[in-house]
Amino acid sequence: MNRISPPSQEAVWHLLYRFLWPFRYFRDVTRGSLLERRQNYRYNRKMGSHLPGFMLKWVTLSLLFFALGMLFEEWFEHVLPAACCYVTGTCTLAILAQIVVAWLWLQRFPELH
Repeated sequence: MNRISPPSQEAVWHLLYRFLWPFRYFRDVTRGSLLERRQNYRYNRKMGSHLPGFMLKWVTLSLLFFALGMLFEEWFEHVLPAACCYVTGTCTLAILAQIVVAWLWLQRFPELH
């Protein structure tokens, strides 16, 4: 008899982490033998094609938090929630900058190792 297994229940926070955080999909190129470092760098170059999608997600998050900050500041005149949104938006911009630098690096240096 063919039984269908129930879908695994994954926590929402874990799904969100996998959806937003690109760095877990890359390998460390500073450890291992020369051959392992070369293989890891080639793997990272292949995975670099997914980085523009992650950039779009982080740009969207940045715009969302800055828009929420403006909403709280201008319409509701609440300074503390607006400041929290602006700080969070700035943090998302920092992560976006890291993703852009990683993508440019992988595009610019095809065979580093």
